[in-house]
Amino acid sequence: MIAKIHHSLAYSYSEPVHLEPHVLYVHPRKSSLLTVKEFDLSISPTPVQISKNLDPEGNIQNILFFKEPTDNLRIEVNALVETTEFNPFDFVYFPFESKRLPMRYSDSYLKTLAPYLGLDGVTPIVEQTARHLASQVQWSTSEFLSDVNAFIYKQFAYEIREEGAPNTPEYTLMNRRGSCRDYAVLFSALCRAMGLATRFVSGYYTGIAPVDVPNQTHHLHAWVEVYLPGGGWRGYDPTQHEVVAGNHIPLAASCLPEEITPVFGTYRGAASSTLTTEVYIHRI
Repeated sequence: MIAKIHHSLAYSYSEPVHLEPHVLYVHPRKSSLLTVKEFDLSISPTPVQISKNLDPEGNIQNILFFKEPTDNLRIEVNALVETTEFNPFDFVYFPFESKRLPMRYSDSYLKTLAPYLGLDGVTPIVEQTARHLASQVQWSTSEFLSDVNAFIYKQFAYEIREEGAPNTPEYTLMNRRGSCRDYAVLFSALCRAMGLATRFVSGYYTGIAPVDVPNQTHHLHAWVEVYLPGGGWRGYDPTQHEVVAGNHIPLAASCLPEEITPVFGTYRGAASSTLTTEVYIHRI
């Protein structure tokens, strides 16, 4: 699939402010399954410098530096990417024991995956829920992941929340509602309770817009990748009740959701600010 992406963020300030350095995660994450054919980043006012690099987890990061005061900031991304559709279930668990929970990684994997196994947010009620779901499928790894996906999709009320950090897993679980990033954080906590390594992914979902509706409005999206021995990182999207297989365009992935906010920065001044965003995706 080839997708044309337009993503803009416009910040308005009630009076001129001094912009501190801003960190962007808006460049699609390249992989063997995703090719970036075109990418254009437009910033107004023009930064005095843009540093492009890779962060510790291999995500493309842009850092913007500003000098003059301004009463607005506009960030516009236009990109053309190609994704490869694939069968997400076409792999064999190896070691074979990995197809049963709780997951037990090898010692070398445990060292590599340690940041993705943290138990922050895995409270007793979250762990109890995870164990209940696992027991219902006789501790099958694949069936557990499918059931967690279905559990959140069918029993929770979705809401759009453009700004703010994800709610805690327990809050989302108890209130049975949340945004895509809340769902992703809850999914991750339920998996980690069963010993599964996970990472949070931000990006775009392209399966919503029909091919013949090129200007349908989209939103920034979030989902989870789970590390499965023999299968590698496999994506699960409880908001769409899908296993990632070619309809998702990742921007960044991290063990810590707060580390890959698409735009992160502060300003000096007493002004108030407002944000307007637009995301359009045209499947070609």
